[in-house]
Amino acid sequence: MSSGWSRVLTAAVLVGGSLGISAIAAPLVVGFERFHSSSISDEGGRLLFNELGCVNCHGGDTGLPARRGPELTNVTQTETADWLRDFLLNPSSARNGTSMPHLLAPNDSKSAEAIVHYLASLNTPRSKAKDPKHVNAKRGRALYHSLGCVSCHAPEKDFSLLESVPEAKDFTYPSVEFPELQRKYSLQSLSEFLKEPLKTRTDGRMPRTPMTEEDAVDLAGYLLGFEDSDGSIAKKITPLKPDPQLVGEGLALVRALKCASCHNLPKSAAAPFPVSIKTATGGCMTETPSSSVPQYRLGQKQRQALLSFLERRDSSLNASRLTSLQLESLNCAACHERSGIGGPDAGRKAYFQGDHNLGDTGRFPPPLTEIGRKLQPEWLEKVLAGELRVRPYLSTKMPVFGAATKGLAAQLALTDAQTERPMPGGDDTAGRKLLGTVGGLGCITCHRWGARPALGVQALDLSQIGQRLQLGWLREYLIDPAAHRPGTLMPSFWPAGKASNTVVLAGDTDRQIASIYSFAKSANGEPEGFPANQSGEFELVPKDRPLVQRTFMEGVGTHAILVGFPAGVHLAYDGKHARPAMAWKGGFFDAYTTWFSRFAPFEKPLGNAVVHWPVAAGNSPAVRFEGYTLDVTHTPIFRFSIADVLVEERFEGLENKMRRTLVWDSTKLDSPPIAHPEEVSVLEEPGSAPGRRIFIYQWK
Repeated sequence: MSSGWSRVLTAAVLVGGSLGISAIAAPLVVGFERFHSSSISDEGGRLLFNELGCVNCHGGDTGLPARRGPELTNVTQTETADWLRDFLLNPSSARNGTSMPHLLAPNDSKSAEAIVHYLASLNTPRSKAKDPKHVNAKRGRALYHSLGCVSCHAPEKDFSLLESVPEAKDFTYPSVEFPELQRKYSLQSLSEFLKEPLKTRTDGRMPRTPMTEEDAVDLAGYLLGFEDSDGSIAKKITPLKPDPQLVGEGLALVRALKCASCHNLPKSAAAPFPVSIKTATGGCMTETPSSSVPQYRLGQKQRQALLSFLERRDSSLNASRLTSLQLESLNCAACHERSGIGGPDAGRKAYFQGDHNLGDTGRFPPPLTEIGRKLQPEWLEKVLAGELRVRPYLSTKMPVFGAATKGLAAQLALTDAQTERPMPGGDDTAGRKLLGTVGGLGCITCHRWGARPALGVQALDLSQIGQRLQLGWLREYLIDPAAHRPGTLMPSFWPAGKASNTVVLAGDTDRQIASIYSFAKSANGEPEGFPANQSGEFELVPKDRPLVQRTFMEGVGTHAILVGFPAGVHLAYDGKHARPAMAWKGGFFDAYTTWFSRFAPFEKPLGNAVVHWPVAAGNSPAVRFEGYTLDVTHTPIFRFSIADVLVEERFEGLENKMRRTLVWDSTKLDSPPIAHPEEVSVLEEPGSAPGRRIFIYQWK
């Protein structure tokens, strides 16, 4: 490992137009810095009062999602004791911009030690997680810059997913900095945190981004600066054995410092509540607070905003402004704009990727303008809970904020409610025709319908609009799509409210739109114009010999070569990087969209028990794919070269097993890079020799 995490820290926060380590000493609340720091306001003070945890000690109701400190049970098993000591002694030095106040004198190492021992006493038995065996930091780097991490955190200074690197001036609001991750976490504990942050950060400000365990390990490996693929070299965290005397001293300190105001701690550590607010002398908000109160080291504008709020803290906000503050507290504006405000800045826009065939709508998350009027409340609740995803073409994943979004769907519905114009009843038959290509509007040319892929580009699924959208909003959108989503490729078939199709329902705009909605809601059939194939008609089933199919495959890429074996185990080979990438059991592949779609999406295997190969040697550019040949059994022999030495590898499907044979000239090359899936057992067969190795993979 190296200090590669500094690659991210050197681009950690934008301040004053320069991308680099920030000089911010004050706690960072991105919503305040972005939307309220230019002028003093009660609203900015309310946001700070909530996000800095002031309300946790002083009471009151800000109307915003609770901001609590992390769960501390088992913290000394997941974070190193050394880092915890340093953080307690100087929080803003250990993590620039932290909202954790300074509670101890910088040289009070005795108190810090006692608190760490108390925290160690809170440890509970944990099931031993498997140590990661392989890390693909290169893949983790790409994930960090595409999943959505750089919406809140800074991108690596010289990394770009496009041809050019954004300039410093394009970053217009600060990013949340990382602590010294190598000192704080192990590979295992950081990957566990990235996979399920809501277990310890229950307030949701670090949301859960949907990802696999492999994603989390690779992402952690990148952030920790791994340069190779071997996870076994990672350090382990040895939990501190608590000293009983120090535990008692630590408990007394935790009580005195009122840590339980922000953290979930045992009743024995409970603190007095609420605490009276002092603003004149000695309180937290004075420029020189006394040593007996938490030291937040507030900026001048933060202090002024807080004082402004406290002078009128009992005044209420209207629903619209309260909703805006709720979204700012969760930093939703990092990805979404609402009523023209927010969204990623120009620098971060470069890292939003997806299906470029769909234009900007295929890259950027949708606007939140009128979202409470647009979506059905039940649907919106499920989206916020992470139960639904309707835009699989976006690389950026919608995160889950947990309890922080409780009631947000209802609040948005209240804020965005309008008096809707009456709409006529719909005609399912007319709706079916309008959506199709036979005398209709051809909607299925660009939009999916349930399991049916679109005939062209793969825009979102129209079969869900009855459950997903509200009819009043849908009418306005269909009449003028660009007004609701600037940059959309969606045309209007009712320009200025006049139907372009004057045959169906005599061109009555409202009846046509109501009919489309009604048919989608009925789930009764599909639009006219899809190819007349039955389910499974284009499923490839290897019977007497292996089958080979080129396609785009999710998790493999655009150069996937699929091999189906009659034994019921199958392979996806990555022709771009010359490596096996994925294997599975059961069904092989449905070729319908690969064969018939002009814009084929990334496919998935039909079977189950999918296993993945880690990337050996980090996809070294020295490895070059040389194609494949078919032997007499129609089994492909894949060929790649390393420094001009040819390597051939052959895979054979067996019942519940797969045999892999590699052959090369051992006089010129000791060994090619060889990696194995972690999810299967690996046995090296007798007969391996210099220049020849045979492995058997068996599903567990």
